[in-house]
Amino acid sequence: MKNRFLNSFLGLSLLFICSCNNEIETPKLECTQPNLTVNKTVEKIHELSGTVAKQYVYDDIIEAYVVSSDEGGNFFKSISFQTLATAKFPAIGFSVPVDASNTYIDYRIGNKVYVKLKNQFTDLYYGGLRIGSLYVSNAGDPTIGRISQNEYKNVLNASCVVIDESQLVESFSVEEALDDSKLNTLIELNDVEFAEAAIGRHYFEETNNVGGSTNWNLRDKTGNQIIFRTSSYASFADHLVPEGSGKVRGILTKFGSDYQMMVRSEKDVVMNGKRNVPFFAEDFQSVKNNVNFTLPGWSNIVEKATKLWKSMVYGGNGYAEFNTTSTTAAENIAWLVSPKINLAGYKNAVLSFRSAQHDLKVDSPLNSLEVYVSTNFDGSNISKAKWTKLTAKFPSLSTPARQFISSGGIDLSTYSGNIHIAFKYIGSGKDKTLNGAFMVDDVKIFGEK
Repeated sequence: MKNRFLNSFLGLSLLFICSCNNEIETPKLECTQPNLTVNKTVEKIHELSGTVAKQYVYDDIIEAYVVSSDEGGNFFKSISFQTLATAKFPAIGFSVPVDASNTYIDYRIGNKVYVKLKNQFTDLYYGGLRIGSLYVSNAGDPTIGRISQNEYKNVLNASCVVIDESQLVESFSVEEALDDSKLNTLIELNDVEFAEAAIGRHYFEETNNVGGSTNWNLRDKTGNQIIFRTSSYASFADHLVPEGSGKVRGILTKFGSDYQMMVRSEKDVVMNGKRNVPFFAEDFQSVKNNVNFTLPGWSNIVEKATKLWKSMVYGGNGYAEFNTTSTTAAENIAWLVSPKINLAGYKNAVLSFRSAQHDLKVDSPLNSLEVYVSTNFDGSNISKAKWTKLTAKFPSLSTPARQFISSGGIDLSTYSGNIHIAFKYIGSGKDKTLNGAFMVDDVKIFGEK
């Protein structure tokens, strides 16, 4: 009896041990490959689309890869897709609004998806392709709306193919990224940092709530900037913005003339590098609106006619502006000169600033903005100083009104000691074809100690 009991006990023990040693297999997700044939390219659909929503009537199918995700809460009821870039053709992106949440479960990043176009609507929204249902606004304007919860899986058919996002992402400078051809694609910006206004703040701040999201600026060393947009529903909304420099990966979007970077999660922001701090910086945020420009150390000097540079505040942003519209002089020349800037102790100095225009009629040297450097300006007499013209990028007639662009990095490495930077405006108030205004903002000089 005792032996039988021991044998039974040993048997149960062995069974228990064997059961513990067996690995439990993870259930495999079943995937059924859609039996669909691609017969149109995304490029062709983009070509056929316009600013007004238009119904697509043909039984055509395109393919693209998922690059956005709503898992982190920063994307809401919209999925971004792009094609796979080749040696001959760059990636093309588009967005699809859907009336569903948690779409990341069925449409994973890198997932190839077949899109049935028949009876859907397409348009170009600020330059970016959208595919969705028809929505008519209260004003009666047709636009692209969300595909219904019952229909979107019939339109967006996920395949069994999933590629790593490293095959989809492309690296750009901020300047290269600001292009409609890259909208809704996955990009990575290198050597960028958040502008000073964001430091010490959260990704989302109620005091900076713009349509349910917060806009901060990302910038590079040469002053190029792009909006970094975070939804109040993002899982990282209450986290502090990083202070260093590094890279940001996300989807390029656009609203109006403003390009915006939308990350999927906080993991898309990697800023472990040292912050690039300018040793001279002026953002003009302390100026008053629509008065003759005055800031400590700055010189506002008329060379011809009587009109001075003005300080302006537009949309909460302060800047310097020269506008010929209200003048009648045949020729206006005015200088806005920085305080004395000491380059001692710095090497490889680089100047950058941002400028914009509004109401230009023509591109002409008779209505232009120029930038100069001097080593012997006395603070008041323009004509007695020696001025060297610097090469920089300026806005033109084709630049959207009030859209600031970067000057690019301007090399000052050959200079030492004290310098002054000057912005010279040349224009006419009599010849109305030469009317218009130039604006200057965010003057910075970086250097190595």
